[in-house]
Amino acid sequence: MKKAVIALVLLAMMLPLAAVQAEDNPTVAILRFGSLRTFDVTEGAILDVLESYGWISAEENAQLSNREDLEGENINIIWGSADFDLPSANLMLEATLDQEPDVLLTITTAITQLAINAVADLDDPPTVLFTSVYNPYKAGILESACIKPAHVGGSLSSTPYEEVLSLLMDENPDIQTIGTIFNSAEAAGVVGVAEIKRIAEAQGLEVIEAAVADISDISLAAEGLISKGIDAFVMPIDLRTGAAGLPIVVNLGNEYGIPVFHPILFSIYYGATVSSGFYHYYAQGENVGVLLAAHLNGDIDIATTAINEQTGNAIGINLDMAGRQEIEISQELIDQADAVIRNGEAMISDRVGAELRMQGEIMSMEDRMMGDQEFLANLHCSPERIAEEQAALDAMES
Repeated sequence: MKKAVIALVLLAMMLPLAAVQAEDNPTVAILRFGSLRTFDVTEGAILDVLESYGWISAEENAQLSNREDLEGENINIIWGSADFDLPSANLMLEATLDQEPDVLLTITTAITQLAINAVADLDDPPTVLFTSVYNPYKAGILESACIKPAHVGGSLSSTPYEEVLSLLMDENPDIQTIGTIFNSAEAAGVVGVAEIKRIAEAQGLEVIEAAVADISDISLAAEGLISKGIDAFVMPIDLRTGAAGLPIVVNLGNEYGIPVFHPILFSIYYGATVSSGFYHYYAQGENVGVLLAAHLNGDIDIATTAINEQTGNAIGINLDMAGRQEIEISQELIDQADAVIRNGEAMISDRVGAELRMQGEIMSMEDRMMGDQEFLANLHCSPERIAEEQAALDAMES
């Protein structure tokens, strides 16, 4: 009986201590806009880095891989997701901020913009680390890699509009007019269309654009572009129209024999005819994971840590869609492709397949350290680097 009483007393003493420890742990909120498999890959890489640095255990990593909130031994992690809907995203962000997180780790341009704006006027804002963001400078999120809010850091993804338009011209040298659709409320789409117009018009192409406010407007917009005689669709990186709305555009493209080109590699899974785009989904998660771990460890100052840029480009072809559109894809392009869909089956190159693993091999902290330290050293914003970037910005304005 005495042993039972002692055990209960010890348990009662331990519970408040555990609660205090959980409260003292840093809290990281991982937020995303929409639900794509590539986001799962990026999130998995972030967790793998946290495990390497001892912030989470293997068991906690397994729990977090199901997007379950964690009150861990060393860190608390909460999840948030809004399905391509800005009002829902705002509500998600408000609920997240009510939990007073120390770090907001944001995935996509839309969520990053909302998060930065939401904490801009706070006296002690949480750190914002972003990934899966395209054109953050032209979208107005940041001025340059080092000239940015002191609490904001992250890793941007390159946007290869030049590549996708080059493929379009190579495959269709007689093309004259392209159509593009974007969401007028999403910066990534607005900036993307401006890039498409700039590049295409420099090559003598006419670009007809259509702005929409909601996914329900896409069908009418696409039909309007087709009625104006476009030869192809070139879609921007815009998650609400470029991902969620892509199948609508594809269906009309199939009906009228119009190919759909897209600057995200795996848009071929959603029906794009040809894609040329970013594919480093695991690597970009590693990058922001290293920034997060270094920040939590106190090894870097986010204020003087530059925005990383993750580059990389691969070609995708959906031969099934090309067949429905009665469009011939050259064997030369097929041979270059890293991802090809034929008869409903996807063939993916090893280099691209490696970037789609949900969880990688967990490296020891010792094995990670040398490469990660070099990565972080290259991101240091020295006074000289800041001065150079400011001079470049001033020159652009003058």
